[in-house]
Amino acid sequence: MATLLCASSMRHLLICWRGINVFIYASEGFSSAVFVFSSVTVGICAYNEGKNIGKLINNILHEQEFSANSEVLVVCSGCTDNTAKTVRQFAAQDSRIKLHIEDKRSGKASAVNHILANAKGNVILFISADVLPRRGSFSKLLSRLKSPDVGIVCGSPVPVNRPISLVGRLVRLLWSFHNHVFRELNDAGLARHATEIFCVRKGIVDQIPAETVNDDAYIAVTAKKKGWLIKYAAESRVSICGPKTFREYFQQRRRIIFGHYQLRKLTGESPQYLVHLMPLYPVQVTRLALWLARQCDMPTLAAFLLTEFLVNAAAMADFASGKTHSQWITLPSTKAVKLEA
Repeated sequence: MATLLCASSMRHLLICWRGINVFIYASEGFSSAVFVFSSVTVGICAYNEGKNIGKLINNILHEQEFSANSEVLVVCSGCTDNTAKTVRQFAAQDSRIKLHIEDKRSGKASAVNHILANAKGNVILFISADVLPRRGSFSKLLSRLKSPDVGIVCGSPVPVNRPISLVGRLVRLLWSFHNHVFRELNDAGLARHATEIFCVRKGIVDQIPAETVNDDAYIAVTAKKKGWLIKYAAESRVSICGPKTFREYFQQRRRIIFGHYQLRKLTGESPQYLVHLMPLYPVQVTRLALWLARQCDMPTLAAFLLTEFLVNAAAMADFASGKTHSQWITLPSTKAVKLEA
């Protein structure tokens, strides 16, 4: 009982300290109710995203609430297409757009670290270069940071893939399950992951290891270890395009699962993946598994589970052999994103 009281007291002390921090922001000229909107850095890591980067930046400038003292920081890492040229054209017209070019492709972790080190905003909003957010998604995401004990807020990726092929059904099932897991863990205060769009208070994480594959998960787990809550904003939606071939689907899942095993080694913490969460939260994981079983026909479910088994085996083999996925193979079929209706 004494231990429980001590833990409870520490948690309340932590929340009070964060509340003081919010008050300090207010005393320096920010409203505590809107301080998370006062200065935001939108961080975009891009490698050959010429097909979408212009649409994304235009979306940010015209479809989102984007203040005059905020910024968009785009890191082009070893791009060989027109990505940097497109960003430079936007930067010439709007000083809030900033471009950093890495001549050599150094991996996404390098780009993330540049954003973490150079962001001017008191909140950093990371968004993938190959997605498109719905109107108002940023404000819906950032508003959840008003709570002083919340350190990260994640949005909801929505695939544009049509369920007319097996791969299309697998993609939709995967992301439907992903978002449902977030809702369940969010309500229980157990979320420990991030998504294709998420915002984080500046200073929670200053740098990530250079070899990190799942950068969003690393940032989320680090925040969780420091006592911050991670929240899910289902209404903050971004359109994504999942793989359209089984080969690309397998490659993507293999890299992500590898990243989960790597994350466990780097942090000592279990990522938000059912295989790792089962020993920690057996009741919640069982409920999630039962939900998954009700979402589709038996052939699709069987294909989904078999594929997850195979990608886990491949990822474990990669991890055991010392292979790295820090510079992953691009997947051409995932670059056809469009806003959902």
